[in-house]
Amino acid sequence: MPIYEYKCGKCNKAFSVLQRVGATEKDTVCSECGSKDVKKQMSSFCCSAEGNAYSPSASHGGHGGG
Repeated sequence: MPIYEYKCGKCNKAFSVLQRVGATEKDTVCSECGSKDVKKQMSSFCCSAEGNAYSPSASHGGHGGG
């Protein structure tokens, strides 16, 4: 489940909620004041991978480029 960021229109608090995909503002209440006057915020995301999916030196036996 993704984490969505919201901002309350009543108390102005920004908060994050772990919700199912497709959840809307109607499904959300402010964690501070309980208001339903919340707006979903645009946010960046981060991902990381263990190891190296592509390594030029590994695919060429450790010789050349890079």
